[in-house]
Amino acid sequence: MRAWPAFALILALGATSLAAQAVPGGYAAGTLDDRIDLLVRQGYDHPAEALASLKQLREASGESMVPAVARNFVLAEGIVQAQAGRANEAGTLAEQLLVLSREQQDPLAAAGSNLVRAIVAETAGQLDVAAALAQSAATAYQPGCPPHGPAAPAASDAMQAASQQPCDYRSLWRALQVLERRAMSVGQTSAAREHAQAAFDLADWAGDAFRKVYSLSSLAVATARAGQSDVAARSIAQARRMAAGLADPMAMVRVKLNEARVADLRSDPEATLRATEEAHAIAQRADARRMAALLMSNLSDIYAKRGRPADALRAADAALPVVQEFNDQRMERALINNAGLAKIGLHRIAEGKQDLVRVLHLWQQSGQVADEAQTLREFGDALAEAGDTRGALELYHRERTLSAEVMQRSQNLVLKEMQTRYDAEAKQRSIDLVRRDNEVKTASLANRDLMQRIWVLLATIMALSVALAVLLVRRVRRTNRQLEASHARLRVASERDPLTDLANRRYFHSVMAAEPKAVGEGFSGALLLVDIDHFKHINDGHGHASGDVVLVEIARRLNSAVRGNDLVVRWGGEEFLILASKLTTEQTDQLAARVLASVGSAPIMANNEALWVTASVGYACFPLPPYAVPVTWEQAVNLADMALYTAKNQGRNRAIGLVSASASDAQSLRAIESDFDRAWHEGRVTLRNTPGPGAS
Repeated sequence: MRAWPAFALILALGATSLAAQAVPGGYAAGTLDDRIDLLVRQGYDHPAEALASLKQLREASGESMVPAVARNFVLAEGIVQAQAGRANEAGTLAEQLLVLSREQQDPLAAAGSNLVRAIVAETAGQLDVAAALAQSAATAYQPGCPPHGPAAPAASDAMQAASQQPCDYRSLWRALQVLERRAMSVGQTSAAREHAQAAFDLADWAGDAFRKVYSLSSLAVATARAGQSDVAARSIAQARRMAAGLADPMAMVRVKLNEARVADLRSDPEATLRATEEAHAIAQRADARRMAALLMSNLSDIYAKRGRPADALRAADAALPVVQEFNDQRMERALINNAGLAKIGLHRIAEGKQDLVRVLHLWQQSGQVADEAQTLREFGDALAEAGDTRGALELYHRERTLSAEVMQRSQNLVLKEMQTRYDAEAKQRSIDLVRRDNEVKTASLANRDLMQRIWVLLATIMALSVALAVLLVRRVRRTNRQLEASHARLRVASERDPLTDLANRRYFHSVMAAEPKAVGEGFSGALLLVDIDHFKHINDGHGHASGDVVLVEIARRLNSAVRGNDLVVRWGGEEFLILASKLTTEQTDQLAARVLASVGSAPIMANNEALWVTASVGYACFPLPPYAVPVTWEQAVNLADMALYTAKNQGRNRAIGLVSASASDAQSLRAIESDFDRAWHEGRVTLRNTPGPGAS
């Protein structure tokens, strides 16, 4: 597990900067704000020394300092404490900024409080909380700064005069970096690129050479994730030339780190290793002890992927004490994760499992379910390669459950947003109806007054009132029909997967609940579970956009392989379920073979690359011969799932069919279900192995 986002935080705050030309409202070498900024950056590796220097600088400034300078000192101390992992001390300083905001009516003090809390949350690995706080801070900082791109000084001066607020570009830049890292961590490439571009434009406007280098190299990574590798390579080369012109080793560390990230996205392991080792060497020479330790974390991940578990373990063990000293919880989780994987690779399986327990506990404390699922997947693969089939199977099922939970949360969020939007529209329609009703009432009062004076117009006024009432009734009916249609669309959307447009798990449950036999007399029909082989490699090697293209194309191919009345469901992540009724065992075997052929017989084009994708299939036709013991649909899914795991364990790219089971009653069938692998080896179940295209 590589901790790229944590490195971005390090380099945003943990380097020194050089002088640049002064720009109105921006960077000016040698100013008090610049000296404070330098101490904040140095404080990442040496927080005690930086805090002592800030105290001396504050005392030298005297007690007559203006409120804005006092605010900047409190903000600087808060950032140093936050990036050092001292959440309590940083929280106290954030509260002081809120007090200053209330006493002095200073919106920048409140923004600084949110920025400090955002860095505390990011250091603790709570990226969603950090992004929300950073967005609030950025919104408050923006009025005094250029809205987009490098602005001319005159335009900036006019804007600041209108807003009556100076541009604290350094704090806005830091907030944009937090937003970029969060967007990158959840795969929102476009948003990450926008934040990186905005940060680069801000640094360019301010004339801040270090921040320009930093943002340009970050922009290169976001560009590479968008599939523009050549553009990213040119940006990295430009950033490298700019960094070489600065007497600042940490600027070159930043460039080398992002050079490694771009190389990793281009699937160039040699270049990734070389750039990371060069960055580590520079950090060591610069006495950046903490940064060097965190670079060792990335090296541990790289060594593990290159089949060097001993080197990976040494790197993780060397970095862990330093990371723990600074209470960097997100990096600590990554290092324990890497150390555990390395131990399993060295066949120290018991120790590796102990590390797994530790890192899972830390993930659960932080509430990051997606990262917890990734850890389970990585350790499951490692145990399978080490020969611990039972341990791998246990982690596989836990990861499956957790991934389904992540997917369900995502679907619930989408449904909640849709429901909120529909409720707002309905409320607005009601307001419009009340307003129009009030208008009708006002018109009626006016008409009554006119009737007393002009009896001749009575018939005309009554006719108009009736016509208006008819229009209102029709409008109400039309509005009610629209509301009913909206609720129907909402119900349909809740039962479809938004990416592949297949039915989802919720819809499958409703189908089973509506089938009396599946509930009372037992499930009848064929079930196939289809899992895309090595899908994580596709996401890691080609990007999540390519992964989405693969999922959509696999869904289309599965639909073309089944009959018109069969149901194809996106079961979770890269896994699909096929429900086919009224099939014989032989027809089910033929369907499984068609599924293998439809998935693996032709490449999938994603971002102008031909990706050969295969799948593993587990299937069975229920009730199982020869005894035809009734099973619930949940049992049927679980048995097909065990056949799928057997297919993956036998090399993937194949279909394993559960042909028969020597179980004459429900208890015997449950015994097979509890230890499927043993039942197979003892001959209590009969399996059919159908290799996929190109498999042996």
